Amino acid sequence: MSLSLIFRLQAAFAAIWALQLIFVPGMVFAQYQWGYSSELVAIAQATGTAMAGLAILAYGIPNWTSEDQLKVAAKSLGTIAILFLIMQLYQILISGMAPGGAMDWVSTLVTALFAVGFFMKSK
Repeated sequence: MSLSLIFRLQAAFAAIWALQLIFVPGMVFAQYQWGYSSELVAIAQATGTAMAGLAILAYGIPNWTSEDQLKVAAKSLGTIAILFLIMQLYQILISGMAPGGAMDWVSTLVTALFAVGFFMKSK
């Protein structure tokens, strides 16, 4: 699997989260068993906008960089994936804000695979 493909897959994953958070935040809240409020919708939509930005960057970076620069950028996206992974594990295992269902673990596994992929291909 090429590094460019990993960037594109990351872009698709971030775009899926962006669409959910912006357009159907109630579905996301239901998955996490959270109450629905206008304040939470506003935060979800802001977070979705940030995820859309991450998707745009992940999609575009392979076109904007040389192969060596792409490897440097991969380390940054790998670090971002690790930060997401830490947050996901904290919410599942410690805070209890995520219920720890199958969907939580699938998302956590995908995030871990992105981190591993970015770091392995950045060498």
